[in-house]
Amino acid sequence: MKADFNEIYRLYARRLYLFIYGKCRNNELAEDVMQTTFLKAIMHIDNFREESNIYTWLCRIAINTLASEMNLSEHNNTSLEETIEKGILNFAKQNEEDPLSMLIKKDEVSVLYRSINNLNRDKKQVILMRLQGLRFKEIGQRLNKSEGWAKMNYKRAINSLRKDLIK
Repeated sequence: MKADFNEIYRLYARRLYLFIYGKCRNNELAEDVMQTTFLKAIMHIDNFREESNIYTWLCRIAINTLASEMNLSEHNNTSLEETIEKGILNFAKQNEEDPLSMLIKKDEVSVLYRSINNLNRDKKQVILMRLQGLRFKEIGQRLNKSEGWAKMNYKRAINSLRKDLIK
């Protein structure tokens, strides 16, 4: 499925945010989960089976992402490749019943790895820290920047990855 993610984001971001916020009652967490949900959707849009509504699929990803975010305890330092592979494999594990998880293959990790590797230093750092489960506030603190800076670089990184992966 070739999708216009700008259109998908425009149509569903607010509704998805409200859905997530309704589950966690935390603005920052809801924003983080929403952004991560769209990242995961971008990574796997070609595997989306159009048997259900895309919003339903996004909600399923969001629920699993929220559960994962709420269960995170330690953030270890791993290599770029390990971080990406762990993120994708965790997604597959959390979504065992979802047909999408059955389609995740090792070569998808390398495609994502190459795309992330092509990002500039700031965007790459923010994406990698998000894949490790850090929130924007923590990312800003670790990089001696603001939370807003982290969010802005994350959004720009997502847009860059979107363009690269949809080609």
